[in-house]
Amino acid sequence: MRTPQLFTLLVFLAVVSCQNKKETFEEPDVESLRAEVKPTEVLTAIAQQKDFELRVNASGILSAAQEVQVTFQTGGYLQELNIKNGQRVTAGQVLAQLENSKEVLALERAKASYASSKVNYDNDSISFGSSLTQVIRDNLRAKNGLVNAEIAIKEAQLNLYNTILEAPISGIVTALEQQKGNLVNSDALCKIYNPNSLVLTAKVLESDYAHLKTGLKADIYPLAFRDKVFSSTLVEIDPSVDENGMVSLKLKIDNPQGLLPGMNANAVVRVPQNENIIVPREALVMKSGRSVIFTLEDGLAKWKYVETGMDNGVEIEVKDGLKDGDIVIVSNNMQLAHDARVKQVSNSVESNN
Repeated sequence: MRTPQLFTLLVFLAVVSCQNKKETFEEPDVESLRAEVKPTEVLTAIAQQKDFELRVNASGILSAAQEVQVTFQTGGYLQELNIKNGQRVTAGQVLAQLENSKEVLALERAKASYASSKVNYDNDSISFGSSLTQVIRDNLRAKNGLVNAEIAIKEAQLNLYNTILEAPISGIVTALEQQKGNLVNSDALCKIYNPNSLVLTAKVLESDYAHLKTGLKADIYPLAFRDKVFSSTLVEIDPSVDENGMVSLKLKIDNPQGLLPGMNANAVVRVPQNENIIVPREALVMKSGRSVIFTLEDGLAKWKYVETGMDNGVEIEVKDGLKDGDIVIVSNNMQLAHDARVKQVSNSVESNN
């Protein structure tokens, strides 16, 4: 046999031999591979059947609901000053006094004039004896200047009283700039405000106006206290829109201890809506353009398509796809797959109340 023919025969036999061999492939053990993958640590929350709260954001400045300017009714030199800024005072307490020697002297003169008129009146009255009627008494009082003397005393007493300044309400002194010896006039000496009655005057978008009504509860977040939240009640809504499309409202703080007028603060007004399943906003992820929430069941992440409703930035309303009490995954859920092994860490969270 010629060499080329022999070579061709050998190649043919080799190919046929390879085709007759059975190829075997070992299929991977999926469960074994799954067991080797470390579970994803996740935070969870409880889906709750409750009222959904629409949250309306606002910002503004704190002010005193009860505040008065304290002002002398007359001018003069400040002889006594018994207060300082930040001092607590009670209603009726003497705050300051002007130099009032002229007013004291005027009152003494008025009293002396009254005494002289009274003597003349008494002498004239005696001569009438038992025939002294009320008409005669009135005539004698006018004749002897007793009526004018009594008016002069009241006027002098008022002028003297106006040199003494008393606290019209109980509260805290603020905006005091005068000092003893200064010449003051009818300008305000200071202000007094009630520290137990503070309000936040804030503005909201006009689009939020339809959701608001007095009596709603709100959380106050003062910029000066990052870690504190103060509860409040919506007490007033201004039914007008300003040039910037904002509506003004007032929130009365329930316990304003530690707060001061003039502080800046943010507020979140809570507006209850319909009852539904509520979960934290972090539970929602988008898969192929659809809303998905993963639930935790027997150590596995279960992919659930859901129909969502309103979103307040903190929680979302779930209209379909979950039930009350479901454990939902709220962290590390962007890359989860259905039936992925997960581990619930100890610091689980609950849906906000």
